[in-house]
Amino acid sequence: MSEPTELAAGETTVAETREELAIPITVKVLGFAMLGGLLGMLVMLPLLVGLPAALGLFSADPVVEFVPLTGLLGIEPTLALGLALFVAGGTVLLPTVFLVVGAYLPPERPRAVRGATFATIFWTGFVPAFWPEGGAATVGAFLVVSLVAHWVYGAVLAGVLDRTVGIPQHRV
Repeated sequence: MSEPTELAAGETTVAETREELAIPITVKVLGFAMLGGLLGMLVMLPLLVGLPAALGLFSADPVVEFVPLTGLLGIEPTLALGLALFVAGGTVLLPTVFLVVGAYLPPERPRAVRGATFATIFWTGFVPAFWPEGGAATVGAFLVVSLVAHWVYGAVLAGVLDRTVGIPQHRV
């Protein structure tokens, strides 16, 4: 084995790269991803709901409309059910997807920013689903606030993973 050498900022060693590739997606990794998703939701919601509500941008109608498939099951869509599905998506679904695709997202460093890249992709689906009524100022404020909230969510999700178990890297 060779002696450890000092690296310039941002450089990685072959050993570090191999170690990253060796992170399998296990129940433990999935649990930390879900914890990161939950913490991301807790940090994101005051920005996504609190600030827009104070600015008059938030309406609960899109959250209720978020659950249209429940009608097929004979369940009446409600605000509580919409919120539960929204939180479940941010706590279970999105962290699981991030475990699979997070390795392929930019930037290389810092890894937590990969979560913001990931959240930006999902933000493009959030925007049309929750588009507000109103003029250009309302829409502009909605776009900025919701994008920043998604960046915060993604950075927390990836940050928790990076600091605990690492962001799994996959060979293709």
